[in-house]
Amino acid sequence: MLLAGDPVYVGLWYYLAVPAVALGLTALLRARPLFLSGASLAVAITLLAYMCINWRAARPDGLVALGHLFSLPGAAVGLLLAAVPVRRARHPLAALLLGLGGLLGGFLANQLVVCNTVMWCGPFSMDIR
Repeated sequence: MLLAGDPVYVGLWYYLAVPAVALGLTALLRARPLFLSGASLAVAITLLAYMCINWRAARPDGLVALGHLFSLPGAAVGLLLAAVPVRRARHPLAALLLGLGGLLGGFLANQLVVCNTVMWCGPFSMDIR
């Protein structure tokens, strides 16, 4: 972000607040450390995906951040749902994958709802008539 500017046009606070809330939420649940790593990786993946959308666009859009913002409640729900089975997981890699998959799964599910109700997201938006 410091070298390429602000690709999502929301300011530095957003890039700091989203991971802080995700990590704070999982820390409150006393999740395993690798679960936190998986959640951090998932947040980075979602932010990078939105950055790449604007970096590759012919006309970068300042409202693209709304798609990310509106999908964060689903990410939080997915993270909370994944935090339940992580306490019984014996293998450390399982905790990492649950953190990664929980946040990404919730984000994607909410993204599909957002793209088919309030926003147009290209291939994610289905033509239902």
